[in-house]
Amino acid sequence: MPKPPPDGRFQTAPVVALLEQAGVSKLASIRVAGPGALAVVLGLRRHDYDQAGCVCAGEGSPHEEPDVVLVAQPCGELDLKRLLSVGRQVRPGGAFIFQLKAGPGASLTAVEWLLQHAGFTLERHLGSSRGALILARRRAFAPRQAA
Repeated sequence: MPKPPPDGRFQTAPVVALLEQAGVSKLASIRVAGPGALAVVLGLRRHDYDQAGCVCAGEGSPHEEPDVVLVAQPCGELDLKRLLSVGRQVRPGGAFIFQLKAGPGASLTAVEWLLQHAGFTLERHLGSSRGALILARRRAFAPRQAA
């Protein structure tokens, strides 16, 4: 299981900057997954993203295709492979955002390959000492099969 950043929090400010750069509307439906989801949802709402909420998982949970799915935990390539099923909940053309852990074995090329095979196109990434914050768009008619 991925560990949170050293201060224990997933940072909201870089996510807000990435959303703004990508032209995501304040009215967009944003679903956040991961152990820090509630804190990120509250941070997004403080920045007027009023449609932000947590992802509901499990059988019988309501399903929608949000405009954005955000994973609120840093992840490595193997974690990403498992989390792509959450990312595929986003509508075609929607954004999937996650933070790639920094360090050995963190390969943007490998991540881009995983995203391509899961029906996403890497659109933007912001690098930092914690890792890269990545925004990928789900392609229209993207397959929903496992990567």
